[in-house]
Amino acid sequence: MLELVRIPFTEVLLPKVQGFDSGDEIWQTEVSDWIKAPREGNGAINDIVNGGLSVWIYATAQGEVVGFGSLGEGMQRWPKSKDPEIPASIIPYMAVDRKFWGQPPGPKDNRYATQIVRNLVAEAQLFKENRTILNLLVYEGNAAAIKLYEYLGLKEYHKPRKDQSNGLLYKRMAVAL
Repeated sequence: MLELVRIPFTEVLLPKVQGFDSGDEIWQTEVSDWIKAPREGNGAINDIVNGGLSVWIYATAQGEVVGFGSLGEGMQRWPKSKDPEIPASIIPYMAVDRKFWGQPPGPKDNRYATQIVRNLVAEAQLFKENRTILNLLVYEGNAAAIKLYEYLGLKEYHKPRKDQSNGLLYKRMAVAL
């Protein structure tokens, strides 16, 4: 059940996300910067136009941006790191604005972050005949996100990946579709 309004992200919506704040840590600002970047930048609009990525913003009924999510396709060795690569759906970026963390109050199933991830998984299900897994990377220190992904059935696989640009380790998580 998606209580949020899902809106396909386009360049016209860039002004609506300029105040988006997913936190102060390097892995959080990277995600906020990505959704805010202009077309010439290395961000969501560029990835939509040049990379075939699907991106949505999720808003309240009143139009307040709660978060965003993205879905694309790639190749992944599965299930073991020595296995051949197979087509996979990927969630490159997903975030909830800081003011909506843990919201709305009540059961975890109703929280905005849960709604967004469930919606992205449902979208990936549309491609399960050709892409039998959904995967993502999550910073190993982002305990809340890891807990959410595990709650929704994603499991860690392979060794963590070190980001060469910032030196951070990212867990690889996936679920069979």
